[in-house]
Amino acid sequence: MKKIIALLLLTLAMLTTGNTFAKDKSENGVYRPTLSTNPKKYLREFQLNKATPDEIIQYVGAPDKTYSLGGSDFITYNLATQKGGIIEYTFEVKDDLVVNVTYLNSGNFFGVTQRESAKQLQSP
Repeated sequence: MKKIIALLLLTLAMLTTGNTFAKDKSENGVYRPTLSTNPKKYLREFQLNKATPDEIIQYVGAPDKTYSLGGSDFITYNLATQKGGIIEYTFEVKDDLVVNVTYLNSGNFFGVTQRESAKQLQSP
């Protein structure tokens, strides 16, 4: 009986420790947004001019689309929707740093398009 209790406690300790050390957010606060992520909060708190493209790919995942335009590189992630439409986050990279993040919600069943920018939300 004591062995079973000790084994259960050890298992619980290992599971708790594993969750404590698992990192799903970088030192610069980069993490993968989901459908339940508040876009304005995500954009307001994103640390512009600190995160690198490698950090974005490591913590957000493989991008759905990448392209270059006007001296900047863009990394785009589409969030899956059930009703069709587009929900995406695009990270603008210049000189190996993320200089802006935009959020686009378009074509869902509301018929409303929402576009937000970290640069605009963070400027006084």
